Amino acid sequence: MSSSAFLHAATLSHLAATRVSVSPSSPTSSSAAVTAAPAAALSSMAASARIAVVGDVHDQWNLEEDTKALQFLRSIADLQFPKAAILGNHDSWTTQQFSLNFDLLSFSLPFVRKKDRIQLQLERYGVQDMEGSARRIYNVALGTPEDNLVILLAHNGPTGLGSNLNDICGKDWSVGGGDHGDPDLAQALSRLKDSSNLHIPLIVFGHMHKQLAYRAGLRKMIVVGHDDTIYLNGAIVPRVKPVNREPRATQESEGTLRAFTLVEIVEGRVEKIAETWVSVARDGGTAMAEELVLFDGKPLR
Repeated sequence: MSSSAFLHAATLSHLAATRVSVSPSSPTSSSAAVTAAPAAALSSMAASARIAVVGDVHDQWNLEEDTKALQFLRSIADLQFPKAAILGNHDSWTTQQFSLNFDLLSFSLPFVRKKDRIQLQLERYGVQDMEGSARRIYNVALGTPEDNLVILLAHNGPTGLGSNLNDICGKDWSVGGGDHGDPDLAQALSRLKDSSNLHIPLIVFGHMHKQLAYRAGLRKMIVVGHDDTIYLNGAIVPRVKPVNREPRATQESEGTLRAFTLVEIVEGRVEKIAETWVSVARDGGTAMAEELVLFDGKPLR
């Protein structure tokens, strides 16, 4: 997740019932193929799906221009199955027109320098403050078809999930840690749970890398809330690494291992979540290399 300048409301996604499977025998240019067959409209209690989460790709799509938002989105749009994507603070940062406009504004309006760059980008999309952002997330979620389950896709996770260095949204770069979650997302979730009958089994996000800063250990990548909502961090960085770890090995000569976080949803409930590594050979052949189960009815790591 892909993941910071962004608008939460634009990242919210609800998935109608689909059946999705990973096909290691049908590789794409960057990973094992993920295929889906549309299903008839089903209630949240009957919905089943397999979702492949790819977070914080950081130039790992093997496309010459993959850091430019347009090419990145086209590569995803070409995939022939249901999908959703969100851009983040590493996407099109130096090439997008707004980045240029920001500098122009700074020179013509000196007071603009005092404003947070992220806030300026939020205002560009009609959001003036955290309350406004939370309200937009809330309103979009309310548009979910009746009896469908809701999966939220966000750049970063919400506040309230811990403040230790290794917590799912903990500040690993700051002495003493701290909660780096997003308050608008937390506020929207609270309102949705208090005032609607929406079934929200899963919140997916990235941005907070699994490997902590200064190599201080690994981050918790999954949290189960008191209401059984699962918060999943997909930011495995780097998500592409050489198969052969010898110093002379390269991605081109030895093939690669590529990370996906697979989520199994059965009858509206999350049954299993696993960090999955797929090997991709030079000739395009793929195979399952490793599976690290994170959740199997309860958090395991």
